[in-house]
Amino acid sequence: MPETKSWSGNAHNAAVDMFGRAKGQTDAFSTLTKAIGGALIGSSDPIARTQKALLNKAEQIDRGGQLHVSDQWVVLITGGEMTAEQAAALEKRAQAEQADVNELLKLVGAADDAASAKLIAAAKLRAPDPNNPRDIITAMGKPVDEVPNPASGEGQMQQAVIRDAEMEQQVRETKVETKYDPVTGAEVSTITTIYKQNGSKDVIEVHSKSYFDDREPATINENYDKNGNLVAKTEFVKYKDWAPYGMGGAEVMTTTYPDKTSATVTQYPDGRKLATVTRPGGVPQDVPLNVFSHPALAATSNGLSGLEKLKDAHDFVKAGGKYGGPAVSFATALWDVTAAGSDFQRCVAIAEGATSLTAGVLGGIVASPSTPAGAIAVSYIASTGGQALGNWLGNTFCPR
Repeated sequence: MPETKSWSGNAHNAAVDMFGRAKGQTDAFSTLTKAIGGALIGSSDPIARTQKALLNKAEQIDRGGQLHVSDQWVVLITGGEMTAEQAAALEKRAQAEQADVNELLKLVGAADDAASAKLIAAAKLRAPDPNNPRDIITAMGKPVDEVPNPASGEGQMQQAVIRDAEMEQQVRETKVETKYDPVTGAEVSTITTIYKQNGSKDVIEVHSKSYFDDREPATINENYDKNGNLVAKTEFVKYKDWAPYGMGGAEVMTTTYPDKTSATVTQYPDGRKLATVTRPGGVPQDVPLNVFSHPALAATSNGLSGLEKLKDAHDFVKAGGKYGGPAVSFATALWDVTAAGSDFQRCVAIAEGATSLTAGVLGGIVASPSTPAGAIAVSYIASTGGQALGNWLGNTFCPR
């Protein structure tokens, strides 16, 4: 150390270099944080402004009482008693309001995209490390849409499918009548007709007398689409305790589709369950047992346990409630169980061939976490009614 009391030599030079590098990194980090902060500050107002406009519009629609906006930003008809004409008028209103919501939703998306672009540009001030998965640039990627994208045709189609699925299950009116034998005057059956918002209906007939000695009176559920075409016919019977061939006390639900494909669910007194699908002229093929734990079959008004309660359908199915019906419920459960496994792409491919929807639309509906139950089954019904639904069941679960 000379008289000037200043450092010199190799150690001094190394220290100077070290502090120089530290200052350079600190300056670079400061520049990066300022750029990111500026991007966030500059983007906050457009995002807040567009979000507020969207939320105000949704609140205005909800406040009206007849329509409401779902978590997926789809305008739906609020459940309640109404005539077919009122339901049709509300559907048109929902479609018109959807167009307004979509414009506001696109503005939110544009503001979000602009913010994302600014953040990426700011982050690129520092060179990315491709080997570090936590690196802000390396890890960045456009996230998957959690709601239908109104800026694309597929997104708008997804919105329509979601609305159709909701209307297919929303009850707008119920009627109950009793059928009597014209000769003896004895009661033959009780018929409950459940009308849905989209014009479809379920006709549930609870017979008063059984035509077979070994079983109790049957309950029949016929599902018709909005054009009056039969989608499926479901029969529920419970065998008497002494019934032969191991059927004592068993409950059997059989759904038959227009193409003659049938799906049968059997529950035995000891709790064992069996589900099969049979194509016309084919042999029964087993379907996954975990189908029974699906919410669509566990719901009060759907599935095996629910079908047994159809004798009291006029008591628990009211206008404003929901009723999917056994045909749609069973198909929904089978779709979800199958698509959740390795057969997802196969399911989508078969569905694309059976309906007017593209793989992109179907994939978006399935991938979205808040898609209502029954959306896929309703897509089939909207395409060619129960014919397409039966074809999908047969092609998916039966060997070809």
